[in-house]
Amino acid sequence: MMLTEKGFGLNDYFVIAAVFFSWIIYYFLPKIFSKQFTVLIFLYSLTISGIFDNSFGATPFDLYDIMDGPAYTVMDILVYFLYPPAGYIFLFLYKKLRIRDQHLVLFIPIFTAFSLGIEWIYHKMGVFKYKDGYNIIYSICIYLFVQSILVLLYRFLYNHGGERIATSKSRD
Repeated sequence: MMLTEKGFGLNDYFVIAAVFFSWIIYYFLPKIFSKQFTVLIFLYSLTISGIFDNSFGATPFDLYDIMDGPAYTVMDILVYFLYPPAGYIFLFLYKKLRIRDQHLVLFIPIFTAFSLGIEWIYHKMGVFKYKDGYNIIYSICIYLFVQSILVLLYRFLYNHGGERIATSKSRD
């Protein structure tokens, strides 16, 4: 597997910096979820991003490329390390802000707008290359869906497994 398709460029440096920065944020956030649930957040984030990227970014749709082109490279894999901290930060804010149902209809769209802003930056830096008329606006539905399912997963585990599954014992 190649490191990159077209040589090491600005988008590669940007991804390395973004991965480092996002994991630093995660590292310094209080660990308010159990280790098991944190692993679930990470697995969910990796799986859902892989499903959508491999569905819409590959044949038959082939609406965008990650990094330099259609070939799968080490740098493409590195992009996936951006998603676990994002999922954790989303649920961290959900829990810390004590978002209730009536505010969830604002919280998810606000975080979707934030996610679109991040995606736009990634697009401008050459991480995502849209093609065949794909527009970043189409990502709104994906973010709304993915974030809603993550909240439902948290609520399900919290309600069925108790606080011990979804919450760290050390801090809230």
